[in-house]
Amino acid sequence: MKVSYIVTVYNKALYLPLVVQGLATQEGDFEREFIFVDDGSTDDSAKVLRQVKETLPGRVEIIEQLNSGPAVASNKGFEASTGELIKFVDGDDMLLPWATKVLTDTMLAAGHIYAFGINPIPVDYDNTVAQNIGRIITRIRSDIDDLDPLVWDQPLDYVIRRAHNNPTSWIATRDAVIKTGGCANHIFIQDYILELCLAAQGSAGIWPGPIFVYPRTDPNRNTANKAQVLHDLNMALAEFFRRRPDRLREYGLLAAKRATGRAWKFAKRNKVSRDLRFNSFAQYLGVRAGLIRPSIELLESTTRSFRKGFVIR
Repeated sequence: MKVSYIVTVYNKALYLPLVVQGLATQEGDFEREFIFVDDGSTDDSAKVLRQVKETLPGRVEIIEQLNSGPAVASNKGFEASTGELIKFVDGDDMLLPWATKVLTDTMLAAGHIYAFGINPIPVDYDNTVAQNIGRIITRIRSDIDDLDPLVWDQPLDYVIRRAHNNPTSWIATRDAVIKTGGCANHIFIQDYILELCLAAQGSAGIWPGPIFVYPRTDPNRNTANKAQVLHDLNMALAEFFRRRPDRLREYGLLAAKRATGRAWKFAKRNKVSRDLRFNSFAQYLGVRAGLIRPSIELLESTTRSFRKGFVIR
């Protein structure tokens, strides 16, 4: 069995030594390959990768491209992969040593097509983090000895309600990732469409403990742009039903409630036009009153609240 680690990178030179350390210390007896896609970084990310790649126990490929966004980078990394199992990793997330093994065991033992870890640990990436990471790992390991895997029988319901929205959290079979249709190039933040399309394929395993650490603050992290995140969550819902129209009847109302709720709350809390506030509130009430039917067009229209006056890629 081979695991393909696909790491998308944009201006992550500060974090890459620990990211690579996490990859190099993954526990378990399996073949592995490491694919890094540098999405046009303007710092020394590519240089750092070339310096540390020899520490990785497997084939390493570094792909450099003009800045095209994480969705394009993720798709390119997947195209270059050959493993039966796919493990995406964000370029500032450090996998804990047990991550791959516990996720793989959770997934394969019960025949799931993917498995999640939860409760990632935030850390401060200061001058002491490299010296302290061993102590942090030891402390976390002592807290996970008695954890048992859980099951999501209907993960799609949960994923629509509460997006995990981080590919570092999960591992999946290659076939399952192929069936998702890949990342949507027109949606900047790539994570949620993959999560939705995986959840639509069947049950998921959950390992109820942390599998990675991430920087507590990072201005280059996509989640720093709240408007972009919410815009892309709603765009991903629309794209999901475009790919899986068979799920609109069962899950469309739930998705419409989530999308209109995000749009209205954002419009209410931010400086958007009066017309946008009125329209988002009308959609919010109309869906809940049964006056507006869920549709792909409705989901896409909710993204207007996030675009006016905000930078959306």
